[in-house]
Parts: sequence; C-alpha cells; structure tokens
Amino acid sequence: MEIIGIFGGTFNPIHNGHLVLAQTVLDTLHCTQIRVIPAAVPPHKQTPAVTAQHRAAMVQLAIKGHPKLVLDTCELDRQGTSYTIETLHLLRQRFPSQALCLMMGQDSYQKLPTWRRWLELLDYSHLLVVHRADREKTLFLHPEHEGKLVDIAAAPEAFAAQANGLISFLPITPPDISSTRIRERLSRNDETVTSEIPQKVFSYIEQNRLYKTVD
Repeated sequence: MEIIGIFGGTFNPIHNGHLVLAQTVLDTLHCTQIRVIPAAVPPHKQTPAVTAQHRAAMVQLAIKGHPKLVLDTCELDRQGTSYTIETLHLLRQRFPSQALCLMMGQDSYQKLPTWRRWLELLDYSHLLVVHRADREKTLFLHPEHEGKLVDIAAAPEAFAAQANGLISFLPITPPDISSTRIRERLSRNDETVTSEIPQKVFSYIEQNRLYKTVD
C-alpha cells in the first residue's frame, strides 16, 4: 500500500530544518509523497501576522525541486480554525486506498489530549512522532495508544500494511533551526539567515517585505 505523509504547520517561514525532516521521513517510510499543509488559523498558536497565502507561497518555492513534496492548501481553502481531524477526514476521502501518516513533533504529541477529537486521529491515519535523538528518555506513550505502537526502525513496512491505526517514534538529529529565531533575525535585516532558509524563500521575503517586525 502506498504511504502518503502529512506534514502540517504554520511554516512561518518554512526553513531547511523542515526540509531535512521531510526527507528523513521519505527515506524511512518510502512515502509516495508528503503533503505539506500550511495552517490558516492554527488552534494552538497565535495566528501569524504573515498571511497564510504568503506562507503557502514560501512553501511552494521551498519544495520546488523536491518532486515528492506537495503543497496542499486544504486548510487555506476552508473557513475557520485549522483542526487536524477535519484535514484528515478530507484527506481520507481524497485517498481512500492509501496509508496516511500524520507527522508531528514530540511536544505536539505530549499535548495531543488538548486537540479536537484527538482519539479519532488513528481512525484516519497513522501517527509518526518525530523527536530529537538526544531526548529519548522523555518519551512516553499515551495510554490510549497502548497496543498500537510499532518500531518503525525495525518494521517500516508496518505502516504500508494497513491504512491507519498505528503509532511510532522516529528519532532524528535535526539542524538547530527555529522559525522564531529566523523571524527575529529577518526583522534586523540579518542576511546570514540565508544559511537556514532556501534562497528563493529569502528572495520572496525581501520582495514582499515580510517579517520587518517580529510577530
């Protein structure tokens, strides 16, 4: 069964760390594609001052040349708060015969019970919790997910064997890049930030005078 990765976030702005993470998941799960989904109105963060349209445009520029990364504007196309459960419901309708794999960070997983209808996520998708390799001791499994955990390192094919319902942890060593720090540096016209974001994204930011004040 084909696997489609789901990579959501504010992407404010998208940076090289996001691209490294996406490539790691592609290499681990052999996904057919990863759909990169900018949130329009994130439920757990303040809505960014930079519009969703700008953030989506930067994603499109960043993933050009990465054929397995696909911009998906489904959360921009609907009104209201960008709830993940609603996105998964829509994607399951679009891809009824593929395995879906929702990617999330360790911090998000720990806060999962605060998400809308969080217990239904596995009804539509697998969960892949990406965490820093040096923080393994802080990992924990929500009791509701007991019996659904698989060792993705030992059995990556498990995610392709069924369409949804499994959870796994993926340790990575990501570059030390932060969207918050990038915004702060851009507000100071610090051009060394080009080492952390794609050149096309930096040019877009400059052309549209984004992040001239920190949001």
